[in-house]
Amino acid sequence: MAGKIMTDIEYFKDMKLTKSQRRIVDTFLKMRKKKDLEAIKVVELCEKADVNKSTFYSYFHDIYDLSDRLQMEVFKRIIASFDEPDAIINEPGKFTMDVLNSCKPDAGIMQTLFSGSQSYKLPMKLEEAIKEQFYLYKPEHKGDMKHAVMLTYKIYGAFFAFKNNTQFNQEEVIRYIGELSGSFALHIG
Repeated sequence: MAGKIMTDIEYFKDMKLTKSQRRIVDTFLKMRKKKDLEAIKVVELCEKADVNKSTFYSYFHDIYDLSDRLQMEVFKRIIASFDEPDAIINEPGKFTMDVLNSCKPDAGIMQTLFSGSQSYKLPMKLEEAIKEQFYLYKPEHKGDMKHAVMLTYKIYGAFFAFKNNTQFNQEEVIRYIGELSGSFALHIG
């Protein structure tokens, strides 16, 4: 959809959603732009989406479950969009730069889903998605303390280095974070 700004619901078009789920997600995203997650009630969401509460609960445990699934979908989509997803192993510096660069076009939906009390979840969901991708390519390392710690360190380090250095040129910051991540490659191979 180059050149066209996607609506929030179009962002999730690749998710296999029923009509009811699509109405729930679309309504949730509209409400989430205006309200903190804790202020959104299932009853109000269902009324606005024109679905029964039982329909909502057949798909989601609660509002938090709906939010968590959409948050995770953002990062799964970002990582799945890479031309070379195995760069997480072969070129960790490039992979880190790809992740940071890929977050820029998704900033709007990320702001919606990770605002307010949910902001702390952004690096957590990023870590979850990246580790899932890493263990897909290196299943033998799942459960290995050294790899788990190194990935967490790199992910949170890159995230907060990017987030806390907005006063500098974004492209230069991303490039330098990529260089730093690449220098750790010897430790996770």
